[in-house]
Order: sequence, then C-alpha cells, then structure tokens
Amino acid sequence: MFKWSWLSVVLIWASLAQEAQGLPDGQGAPAMLTVATDVWPPFRILKSDGSFEGLDVDILAALARHIDVPIKVERFPWGRALHRMQTGQVDLMIGLAKTPERTVFIDYLQPAYYQCRPAFYAEPLLAAQIRRYGDLAHHEVGYVLKSVYFSPFDGDRALEKHGVATEEQLLGMVSRGHLPLMIGTDCQVDYALSRANPAGLIKTRYRPDKPVTLYLGMSKHSRAQPLKGKLEAALSEMVASGEIGRLAERYKPR
Repeated sequence: MFKWSWLSVVLIWASLAQEAQGLPDGQGAPAMLTVATDVWPPFRILKSDGSFEGLDVDILAALARHIDVPIKVERFPWGRALHRMQTGQVDLMIGLAKTPERTVFIDYLQPAYYQCRPAFYAEPLLAAQIRRYGDLAHHEVGYVLKSVYFSPFDGDRALEKHGVATEEQLLGMVSRGHLPLMIGTDCQVDYALSRANPAGLIKTRYRPDKPVTLYLGMSKHSRAQPLKGKLEAALSEMVASGEIGRLAERYKPR
C-alpha cells in the first residue's frame, strides 16, 4: 500500500501511477506533477539531506493525496523557477504572489491558500524613525529579487534598493550592518527572527496595510492542465475545511 508522509512529497512510484491512470508518455496529463521552488521558511525549509519540509510541502502532500497524483518538488532559484514555468518545463509553483506579468504564463489556482503582510525590518533605533512610506527615501532598502511586495514599493525607482537572491542572505546583511533596512513578508521574517535574531531586528513603525496573498500556480504550458479542476476543487476543500489553517499552526512563531 502506498504510504504518504508529511515530511516530503512523494518522489517514487511514478511509473506505477502512470500505468494505473493509463497515460502513456506524451499523451494526456502527466502521471506526476513537478513543482519548482526555492527555500523560504517556514513554507519551504531545506533539510540536511537536500529535501524540503514546511507548510507548502505539507500542503502539496495533502493535495497529492486528494487528487491521487504524486507531486515532486525540485529546487531552483526563484527567477529560474519562474522561467521554467514560462516554458512549461515544470507544472506548478507554490507561494506565488499574483502580478499581471506572471498571469501571461501562469494560471493562478483558486482560491488563494494563505496571506502574509509586507513589513520593513531594522535595528530598533532606525525602526522607530520609519513612520511613513516617505521615510524610506533616506535609506537603502534590501529586498529579494523577483519578489512582489506591494504598490508603490515594487515599482518605485526613486528608492535606493539592493536586491539579493534569498531572504536568508538579506537577513544576514541587515544583521551584520551591511544594509540598514529590509523588506520581507512577515510570515517568513518573523519565523526566521524567532529562531535567531542576534542584531535585535524589529518591524518599523511604518507597516503597509496591504496583504501578500499566496497562490498555487500552474504553468499555462503544462501537460497537467487537465488536472487543473481537480487541484482547484481539492484546494478549495482544504481552505474551507480549515485543513490548511491547522497545518500552518505548526510553523507559527512561538
């Protein structure tokens, strides 16, 4: 009997699943779905063996059970993951914010499954001085490349911004004083700071009142398009039943 674990998404028995569904190579929907993603605790936490755990991994494992199709997670830098969605080399991405540019090649599966909020972080003295959006103009702001936070920040070319590859790198630069200020999503940054915060970073007094809504997205060029309806039905059931909320409790900062 096939056994699922919340620690990882199923990576085996693809050939058996394909045979059971009667979907030979090159025809119909794939027998396994591939998700491209990168490290983003607590949603995707990298384990010592190179595999992932975290809230998004738990959600993907539950979805795989609901639709009875294995799901494989592959790690790519965020920008490269988006490119693979453009070309249809992967089927899904999770933890996606919605933008007009991305809707050209991504179907955002409904409903959205989670919400975070953008927040700015700094050492306490500076954090107290950032009281409104205009106060950002006097400081260099670190951010993660290819990320979406809120308008007007995302498109503000007047601000001095410094882009890096990951939140982990960004937090390290601010903690060491290489950057005075950073933006992040509170779900991820609060979790990271609850585990280690040697510089005593806190949120600024200015806090954007705009949520970052997270979606599961499917490539418009994916062979898995015939499974879109099943995925949306399963996702809707998981949100409405509170299943995702219960899964999230494990990863909230204590």
